[in-house]
Amino acid sequence: MKRVLIKNGSVVFPDRVEKTNILIEDGKILKVGEISPEGVPVKDAENKIVTPGLIELHAHGGGGNDFCDLSADAFENIVKTHLYHGVTLICPTLASCSLSMMLETFDVYRAAKAGKYGAFMHKIHLEGPYLSLAQSGAQRKDIIRIPTKNEVDTVIGSGADVIGRIGAAPELEGAEYLARSARGKGIMLSIAHSSATAEQAKKALDMGFTHITHLYSGTTTVKKINDRVCAGILEAAYLYDEFDIELIGDGRHVAKETMRMALKIKSPDKINLTSDAMRAAGQTGVTTSYLGHICPENAVIIDDGVAKLPDKSSYAGSIATGDKMLKNAVLNYGIPLIDAVKMLTLTPARLIGVENKKGAIKEGLDADLVIWNEDFSISEILTAND
Repeated sequence: MKRVLIKNGSVVFPDRVEKTNILIEDGKILKVGEISPEGVPVKDAENKIVTPGLIELHAHGGGGNDFCDLSADAFENIVKTHLYHGVTLICPTLASCSLSMMLETFDVYRAAKAGKYGAFMHKIHLEGPYLSLAQSGAQRKDIIRIPTKNEVDTVIGSGADVIGRIGAAPELEGAEYLARSARGKGIMLSIAHSSATAEQAKKALDMGFTHITHLYSGTTTVKKINDRVCAGILEAAYLYDEFDIELIGDGRHVAKETMRMALKIKSPDKINLTSDAMRAAGQTGVTTSYLGHICPENAVIIDDGVAKLPDKSSYAGSIATGDKMLKNAVLNYGIPLIDAVKMLTLTPARLIGVENKKGAIKEGLDADLVIWNEDFSISEILTAND
């Protein structure tokens, strides 16, 4: 029976920050409050901030690897990289790729999930390949395609046990069949890299698309179509309360005022911050890298703190990690600590259905905790597996 008492922490709860103690037993939070049990080892938090472990729903890689590298070692390195930066649960994210690579990644995930760092991985997030060519961003146009019935049946049939989320453009031919097949297996659907109008986004909501991937990146807004003004995904995100939205928290993809506006309209209960990290996340001194598997077609540059296509026509994912997102939100964007933490913990936990285990400091939940210094550098990370 392994016990430890964390004392004197400024603990961030979903509705307040309170100086209190946390008693942990066998990887679970046993009790929270002013307690001093005898004979229990004590860890003095010294008034530092204590939050739940961060939850990352959209990361393609880190530490020099991408989840499409097709090895359990690559998966492990990525998870360790993000864990070092405060992320205690991650959804391995796969950019648009061939069907064969997708299926092979499912098998690699299963092997990695059974390994040492499997407890820190949630299910796979497929960001593509069923995307809009016009909103492809850094995703390769030669790989993007429509979701045919045969391919959807193969993907869902082979990966229903490991896929947690599919990001797709709902206006595509075949999207309705994809949505019906995915929802039938409990897979979350997200509007991603889409040219949809607000009207089409509402239809997508009715089809089961309840989330919007990195709003303001690969999403539409007001424009004229056949000389008629039409609203886009951005307006639908704010108009329909049912939509949850994702914002990239690296400080580059979303402007400060934009993020604060989104927070005002949607609330932190409906927003999750994500890194959209690619393989250069967590590395230093890197100026070139790859989005996806390593080949000339996937080359990107690291410039001014963000990944870009070589011609700088589009960002190509971020190099952010969880700690950088929290620091940016609070210190640079002026977002209240409680709100920033919720968008990185409890909200993503709810979105993937693990809020009864993770995402908050509450009795009975996993003891995934991060102790932060005043400047939001990490002092210590504790996990349920320690």
